[in-house]
Parts: sequence; C-alpha cells; structure tokens
Amino acid sequence: MKKQVFLGGACGHTTWRRALAIPALAAAGVSYVDPQLDFGAWTTAREADEMRAKDEADVLLFVINGETRGVASVAEAAYLLAARRPLALVVTDVGDYLNGQPITASERDDLNRGRIFVRTMAACHDVPVFTEVRDAVQHAITLVQSITPSLSLFDVKAILAEVQFHAYRFIVTPAIDGFLLQLEADEPDVHTGVRAALQGRQWHVSRHASKSEIVQTAFKAVATWQEHEAREHFRYQGAQVFGPHFNVERLAALWRATHEEHER
Repeated sequence: MKKQVFLGGACGHTTWRRALAIPALAAAGVSYVDPQLDFGAWTTAREADEMRAKDEADVLLFVINGETRGVASVAEAAYLLAARRPLALVVTDVGDYLNGQPITASERDDLNRGRIFVRTMAACHDVPVFTEVRDAVQHAITLVQSITPSLSLFDVKAILAEVQFHAYRFIVTPAIDGFLLQLEADEPDVHTGVRAALQGRQWHVSRHASKSEIVQTAFKAVATWQEHEAREHFRYQGAQVFGPHFNVERLAALWRATHEEHER
C-alpha cells in the first residue's frame, strides 16, 4: 500500500525522522515511508524499493542538513525539483566538522556549493526552502491535505490489466509528472518479415488521470497502432501511397511536377 510522504535525504546517524518528522506525521494521520536503516546497512539492492516508494508517494520530504555530506540527496532534490514533484525541502550548510571529524575548507565549500544550487533551483520553481525540520514537516502535511491523491505505477498497471486487445501488451514506465504508456506486440516487420517485439508511440498519462482517461489513452494507443499498420500495408498499384514514413520533400516535388504538367 502506497504511503503519502517519503522521508528522504540525510540518513547515517541522523535522528530527525524519529525525533521530529514521524511523531508529527502520525499525529496528523499522514502515512509515511521511512527508508532509514542502521548505519552501513544500506545496499544497492534497496534502490528499486526506494525508487518505487518515491514514485508512489504524494509528497517528498527531503532533509539536506549539515550532519552528512548529502551528495546523493542534493542530486535527488535537484531531480525532484525539475520533475515538479510536491516537495518539502530542508537545506542547511555543512560546517567545519562531519561525524565529529574535521573537514578541509575546500571540501566544505564544495559540499555547500551543491546546497546553493538546490536553493537556486527551488527558488526558480517557487518551492520554499526551510532551515528547520519542524517547519518542513508541517509544510509536507499541508501539501498532503491540499493535493489530489496521485496514481502510482501499480495503480496504472492494474487499470490496464483490465484492458484487452488481441495479444497486444500495454507497457507503462514512470515519467516526469506521470507515466508513459506504450503498446507492444510480437509481429513480423513489414520490411524484413522477421517477427519481433514491436512498440508503438509513447502516450503521456498524468499522475492525476481518472480511470476513464487511462482507458481512453489506451484506446488511442490501439487506434494509432492500427492506423500505422494500415498505412504500412495499404498499396495502390504496388506503391505505399499512404505510408507512415513518407518523404515530405518527395511528396512536395511530386505535387509541383504534377501541377506544372497540368499548367502546360
């Protein structure tokens, strides 16, 4: 079951999740995903689960503080800002120490330069940046209460599982502000005759699309595929006169030649 808020950002030995975020979210009746593990327990095997949880969450709460380097968190926050996901963001600078160990002025400045970039991107997208976790958590709660629940990848796939058209398959992948729907079928290539998995054009599905809109988009994908097939196979005097990939320049030249011939 998808959760409303993903608690992203600084992990390591940080305590902001259990000390501040989780109690406030629980008190507001807002569900959440806490990806924090014991220090050093995270592995790349967890990445797929975390990516799915981020994709399904209505709001992402990201804390980039001075307790960790936060290099990955800076990159993730920049991506989420560009993708225009609902984001509650905390950014504070790194000081002269990390995990009780001194760092060089050069490293400190490099780490803080990434934080400056995130602040600048946030300002460009009208996303407030907080310095206190408490304030960001309250903003996350406000966002959850104000937005329409969004679809998850699982939701879209479940709807399309109820759509049938011959042996065709509906492929869905995450995209910015939604999903991409694509029709796929095993058919012989019209030019080579070799049977292969062929895919149609991609159709965008909003995170807030209704079930009817998703089914209608699936029908558009089927109709466009069928039109493409008709254009591929339709012949007049052996010529592919309505081919889907006709050369516009050659068509224009043919029109000019025919027009000039009629004028003579």
